[in-house]
Amino acid sequence: MVGVLDIVAPGGDIIIASACSEGMGSVEFVTAQKSLWRLGPDGFTEMLKGREKAEIDEWQTEMLMKALRVGNVHLYTEGLSSSDLEDIYVKPIPSIKAAILESVKRQGDNRIAVVPEGPYVVPLYKPL
Repeated sequence: MVGVLDIVAPGGDIIIASACSEGMGSVEFVTAQKSLWRLGPDGFTEMLKGREKAEIDEWQTEMLMKALRVGNVHLYTEGLSSSDLEDIYVKPIPSIKAAILESVKRQGDNRIAVVPEGPYVVPLYKPL
């Protein structure tokens, strides 16, 4: 999700489609997500600052916070249960198409970018 930050306008939308075929991930990642949900971004950041070392698998939650500072993060998946989705600090969406249409309407801008293979492609914005 941080790979697209160069092309997301402030307040824009990042819509992620992911199978999440391995579920939520490690116990440590789930713990970090629950901490972010419980403490909020500011509280989570303060918790991190109070440590000498990061916890295992906490880094992706830190990356999520970077994305949240820029815009809104939405997730479409069929691989997580509704209870799993309650523990993540993103907006679950039932339809990619509906989320795109809602974003275009809310932003008043019909320009979108589709980034295949998410973490393996880093798009750059170059004004014409």
